[in-house]
Amino acid sequence: MDTYTIAEAAQLVGTSRGKLYQAIRAGHLQGAPSEKPGQGLRVTREALRTAGFPVPVPVAPDPVRDTSPDTPLEPDTPVPTAEESVTLAPQSTAPERALIAYLERALEQAQARELRLLDLLADLTRQRSAPPAPPAPGAPLPAVVPAAPARPPARPPLSGLRQQIVAVVRQHPEGIAPRAVRTLLAVDHDVRSTMKGLVRSGILTRREAGRYVVAAAGAGP
Repeated sequence: MDTYTIAEAAQLVGTSRGKLYQAIRAGHLQGAPSEKPGQGLRVTREALRTAGFPVPVPVAPDPVRDTSPDTPLEPDTPVPTAEESVTLAPQSTAPERALIAYLERALEQAQARELRLLDLLADLTRQRSAPPAPPAPGAPLPAVVPAAPARPPARPPLSGLRQQIVAVVRQHPEGIAPRAVRTLLAVDHDVRSTMKGLVRSGILTRREAGRYVVAAAGAGP
């Protein structure tokens, strides 16, 4: 029966020695100590096949085959299939597994930060779009500052004749007619139209019988 050392068996089935030792420790591969002292475990072809390893079928020598140096020899080991290649591929090393775990944790942390930022943005959007809350029942209303009273528009300055007319009318609180004002001022033209203009400006007030007095709001020129 064909027996092989662990190194020979690994080369025969196209795998690593570590895989064979793992199969032996798990009880899938039956190993036997070597008959010669100083040698390690040995495994048989049948034990390898029973453990599920792809053991190539030995090819009997062909006596009529051309064995000249120019004739290529047929390989004893068949080419493994795609599934066998995946099975025999070496596992990730410890540094690679640590790097993969670190990258997975970093990705989870980045996703968590993204979710927190999205929640914060949604809160800010709701606060800006929400209407102002009504005051609580019983809460004092905000004080309303009264608007300053509008000041009356300033009157344009009176001309010289108008100032003289207002001065004369102020000296007669009982009222005075335009003709008497003209006489007191010693002017040649009629002052009736000018006094009517002072009434429209709110400076004079016309009483009965064509007499004028200074208006209360226009006590001064």
